[in-house]
Amino acid sequence: MISSWLLKIVLAVAVAGIVLFELGSPLVTRATLDNTAHEAADDAARELTQTHDPDRARAVAEEQAADGHARLEDFSVDERGTVRVTLFKQAKSYVLHNFDPTRSWYDVRVKASAASL
Repeated sequence: MISSWLLKIVLAVAVAGIVLFELGSPLVTRATLDNTAHEAADDAARELTQTHDPDRARAVAEEQAADGHARLEDFSVDERGTVRVTLFKQAKSYVLHNFDPTRSWYDVRVKASAASL
């Protein structure tokens, strides 16, 4: 009798852990990607200020994105010298990314901008 209660508790903890992981993964990914996106925009803006070369600024943003295990999806510099980046990263999932209604939860995109001086 005690072993059946222990088994139920272990199963409940395991299921709760999987649910927390599946639902928390996109949130954690978004938080870390937001930090990476702001660093990429800041570093690219700094590079643009120093070199006045948008291609070099883009390369710096791509490098920062790669360091954060993300992909630079969009990069632009407006007429005022504001750098805008969009980064993409796939959040980890073992189950929910396989279903159409929840698949998009794991495709995380974050935008950030920074002004060059």
